[in-house]
Amino acid sequence: MNDPSEGSPRPVLGYWKIRGLASAIRYQLVYSGVPFDEEVYEQGDGPDFSRAAWDDVKYDQGLTYPNLPYFKDGEYSLTEPAAIHRYIARKWCPDLLCHDDAELYGRAEMAWGVVSDLNNYITARMYRDDDKKAIAVAVIPRLAPIAEELKGKGVLVGDRLCCADFAFVELVEKLNFVSDGGIFQVFPSIKRYRDRVFALKNLKEYLENLERCPRLPFNNKEAKINNM
Repeated sequence: MNDPSEGSPRPVLGYWKIRGLASAIRYQLVYSGVPFDEEVYEQGDGPDFSRAAWDDVKYDQGLTYPNLPYFKDGEYSLTEPAAIHRYIARKWCPDLLCHDDAELYGRAEMAWGVVSDLNNYITARMYRDDDKKAIAVAVIPRLAPIAEELKGKGVLVGDRLCCADFAFVELVEKLNFVSDGGIFQVFPSIKRYRDRVFALKNLKEYLENLERCPRLPFNNKEAKINNM
């Protein structure tokens, strides 16, 4: 693991003032021991829900493909969550990529795809639907293969932490909220997984520190379902 504190400026994570796609990136940075700053954009209130805070400056950030989240590391900047996760892993914690074993790498990438698809589905439902129970009923059965895979294992790829774990544990938090705790009753292995990941080095202290990890809504203000 590379030392992130050797005289270089702190990287910057830019995103909306929500958890969204950035929380998983935050978890990975914290786990990897990378100090970072944030540039936060807040959506306007209804009924307009203006995105001007970002739209007015998005082309002034020096980004090849302007979007949120973005990650700035010195003179290099990038967007797209998957690319950001892999970049952070490649630079500061390469073990998260599982590149040393073809089978593990394939399983890690497969887990990333499954988690991303599930997150896209539930997020879209939370933005357009106002029935938490209906979302939970639709999503929880889709977790059965993951829950089965987690039985007797530490994380998504056996005992090998990977980038997908940071995305999945945040998805679990969202599903726990939508299902009012039902996900853990149906799949105890997912509850054990969640507790295990949040007890990892650096993460426990981070999550308990409201200054470093302020309470934020899952989604932006126009979402039909939110936790704040």
